[in-house]
Amino acid sequence: LLVAFLIYRNLNINSKMFKLQYDFVNNLTHEFKTPVSVIKIAGNNIKSATALSQKEQQLYGKILDEEADKLNGLMNKLLAFTQIENKAIKLNQEEVNIKDFIESTIESHTLKHPDFAITSEVSGFKTFITDPVLLGSLFDNLAENAYKYSNPGNKKLNISAKLIKGVLVFRFTDKGIGIPSSELNNIFKKFFRIQNEYNQMGSVGLGLAFCKELVNFMQGEITVKSKVGVGTEFKIVLPYNS
Repeated sequence: LLVAFLIYRNLNINSKMFKLQYDFVNNLTHEFKTPVSVIKIAGNNIKSATALSQKEQQLYGKILDEEADKLNGLMNKLLAFTQIENKAIKLNQEEVNIKDFIESTIESHTLKHPDFAITSEVSGFKTFITDPVLLGSLFDNLAENAYKYSNPGNKKLNISAKLIKGVLVFRFTDKGIGIPSSELNNIFKKFFRIQNEYNQMGSVGLGLAFCKELVNFMQGEITVKSKVGVGTEFKIVLPYNS
């Protein structure tokens, strides 16, 4: 009986570890979509243009370079996640200028969605130490979510970043369709899809679940408040490492 129990326990542990590893890989693969889309759009714009001004060349060059860096970072992180059972996952601690980081996010998403109006505000700090790949995945997910769940003509998002009582507080506030109160407790669950006309194509319910995983991994917290017909606000609290 003891031998049988030990075999069962080991199989159960291995099964859970495999599932955890598979989920990380599956979720990160989902993250490749945004930079690939931005690169494709920029490439098509360059290809179809009869002539590009120096300003346009610099803009597209900057966007392509940044998105390629995102892809490279994601691939590196994907390789690291496959080694999770060996505790190979570590945060890449780098200094990030938050204004530049948010501006880069805005440029990428407004290139992809010209009708997307994104504003930002920063107060209390200029730089902090974090993993830029994970933070970029988080920002991209929340920005894309705001665009997807907003009505045409009202696709607006405000990104705020503030240092409050020793912690960083990020808010992504949109003017979208909102989330019913009955579904707020489920939106961070994997494969959960909000039931509305905007979720008929493409979504498999991984984005917000992955956001929560990212924030947890970064030792932070993510919460949401929403009102149908008014909009949604995601609040992320992260440790401040200067």
